[in-house]
Amino acid sequence: MAKKKKKGISTLSLVLVLIMIVGAALAFTGLFLDWTTTEVGSDLVEASSSSSDTLQDWADANDAAAKLDGEVKYFVVTNMFAWIAAAAVAAAAVLFVLKLLIRLKLLGVLGGVAGIVALVCGILAIVFTVLMGNEYVVDLGVLANSTTTPAIGCYLLTIGGVLGGGAAIGAAVKS
Repeated sequence: MAKKKKKGISTLSLVLVLIMIVGAALAFTGLFLDWTTTEVGSDLVEASSSSSDTLQDWADANDAAAKLDGEVKYFVVTNMFAWIAAAAVAAAAVLFVLKLLIRLKLLGVLGGVAGIVALVCGILAIVFTVLMGNEYVVDLGVLANSTTTPAIGCYLLTIGGVLGGGAAIGAAVKS
């Protein structure tokens, strides 16, 4: 006797969609929080300070540099990968919710592709943020030195992209 196929939504599918939604929330939240932290210190006077910049602050700096016929190196690709990662995680979540409701396999494939894009772009966003920060290192010996590193926003976007993208890939493979 043949087994009847279940027509309900599996628990695994619901958990994966929930992970995608959480990933999208983390990614979009990261876009608007502090993106980098700059530590400036001096061994001569034993002083240090710290400041944080959002992606918007970097965009403003890039616009100001463009007026002087320059640009903030790696900002454009960093910004592009960050926004693509957040949008791809959100798209994957929407596609898989629709797939659960409509039961169209193509939506699962498209969601899997969006998951791959989100995962790759989330990783590339943090890589280019590090490269961008390395371009703005000041080292004047004992007088002053500075380092620019990723901050909470960059980490949240990367975690959201990897988490949501991985869940989307898992859901695509499962279906």
